[in-house]
Amino acid sequence: MFLSVNINISRYFKMAVSLPDALMVAAIDFGTTFSGYAFAMRDELEKDSSKIFAPHWHASDGSLISHKTPTTVLLDNEEKLVDFGFDAETTYAELSENGEHEDHFYFRRFKMMLYDQVRTKKLTVNTTVADIRGRKLQAVKVFAHAIRYLKDHLLNSLKTKGKIVKNDDILWVLTVPAIWDDTAKVFMRKAAQEAGIPGHQLMIALEPEAASIYCKHLPVEKLEGTNTISAFQPGSKYLVLDAGGGTVDITVHEVKPNGHLKELDRASGGDWGGTSVDMAFKSALAEIVTEGMIEGYCQKYTGDYIELFRDFEIKKRKCGKGDNSNSVITLKVPVSFTEGCSETLDADLTTLTNKSRFRDHIIWKADKVRIDLPTFETFFKPACDGIVIHVKDLLQSPKVKGVNKILMVGGFSESDILQEVVRKAFPDCQIIVPQEAGLAVLRGAVLFGYNPKAIDSRIAKYTYGVKMNVEFDQKIHKASKKEVIDGVEYCTDIFDRHVKKDEELIVDEAQAEKSYVPLTRQQKVISFSIYTSTEDDPFYVEGCENIGKFVVSVPVGVEDRSVNVRMIFGRTELTAEARVVKTGEITPAPFELPVEEKI
Repeated sequence: MFLSVNINISRYFKMAVSLPDALMVAAIDFGTTFSGYAFAMRDELEKDSSKIFAPHWHASDGSLISHKTPTTVLLDNEEKLVDFGFDAETTYAELSENGEHEDHFYFRRFKMMLYDQVRTKKLTVNTTVADIRGRKLQAVKVFAHAIRYLKDHLLNSLKTKGKIVKNDDILWVLTVPAIWDDTAKVFMRKAAQEAGIPGHQLMIALEPEAASIYCKHLPVEKLEGTNTISAFQPGSKYLVLDAGGGTVDITVHEVKPNGHLKELDRASGGDWGGTSVDMAFKSALAEIVTEGMIEGYCQKYTGDYIELFRDFEIKKRKCGKGDNSNSVITLKVPVSFTEGCSETLDADLTTLTNKSRFRDHIIWKADKVRIDLPTFETFFKPACDGIVIHVKDLLQSPKVKGVNKILMVGGFSESDILQEVVRKAFPDCQIIVPQEAGLAVLRGAVLFGYNPKAIDSRIAKYTYGVKMNVEFDQKIHKASKKEVIDGVEYCTDIFDRHVKKDEELIVDEAQAEKSYVPLTRQQKVISFSIYTSTEDDPFYVEGCENIGKFVVSVPVGVEDRSVNVRMIFGRTELTAEARVVKTGEITPAPFELPVEEKI
């Protein structure tokens, strides 16, 4: 409980900004479908900005080689990590074939759970995530297993190559979508710390920002769609379309005279990533053989199910240029799928397909299925439509006037089909696609770690404030909000605004500094509950979202117990500092996730 007594923007103290003088920056791109890491040594990067290294990962059957590995976690019954990535897929498939999989937890594509929880405002420290068989574990622990694996893989790889780097000399950067709210960022920080990354050696990078920074450093020949270096000259404005596996993140940047970037509109996006193409393909199969058969097949023949969709992933990436209306896409079909359909549905796949709308469009031949190109392209339609509609709406905004370039990054942006759709939808825009667009975020995150001030300002996605009490005034306050404390009438649940939605947030500058005092003499701490709102100036916290809290100690036994609090919103993460007026002591106030769901 506390009382707000005044607003003070005169800056009692300056924000202390100091990053570790790291010898190495290591970035972890934790994706919905694939994850990976990259790193750079400071001395090498200062000589050549291209000296950023990322390992290759191999599927056990050799069908897929990638700079990333599937975001798949396999745990034993004691919740200990067994395998991660391609190895987790292979091991679980073997366990499934031997009937030994029921004693294991198998998690895949679980990052989308965070997006869903954020969207429904239900993410807390106790949030759980379900594995492939519906069994649930605490989400932060599952995420921590994945991050720990990638961290240890990097450290072991360095050791094998004879590179001796002390843990204290590494700055870790973890990427998150820009459309995530503060609770999701705190969640990922907590998971990283549980994975053994010290909090003071960890930074959060926003995915489209990282990609934008990376592309600014690329030579022209590595940027398809641009013929001159002017794309990133001072004054240039461009839209960053970061299309990943699960979500599409969109932000708009302007290059400032100092070469740094300024955000022109708040980050936005949706669940139009590459996995929506997979879901459309899965839905098409379900129309033919029923959804129940697909789910049952996934449970019984997990390895073959993974193999089927792995081949789909390969064809999804290759489909595009050079194809024509007579082309077909051929996928390998496991024998277990063909036989399983006949046994379960008492009909072969050709008969079942001929009864569906896919007659003459999908043809089954032995261990292959052939899908005509127009039908295959329809699997991309939900994602492409969502992206195009959103970008068109965004480009109508006065805030982004003058934007005539679209920078496409992220793994899904490597799709020729998506690129062609974007080019046709925006003929007046220059479409820029870097080579290896799927690595732009990862490599850019390394650069961001060395220079986090490459982004000068961001736009507030929400109105931020804290819940507080003020002296009750019957003329303006609800009677239901009145509470008597130490004989004084107070109005509770007041929203005390610190930042307004769409406000420009300068990095490392506090937008407001406010002074608060405890309501009782017995109070030793003040707990600040932080709320967000889509309204400009809410009066009460009702209808607002509680995203967490921070706690500040207050002096006891002194007359002036006021505390000056400032929150800094311009960074990738919300931070707060408190200054005890009487002592002058300045302390950071760690931001904590809410324990319970929103009331």
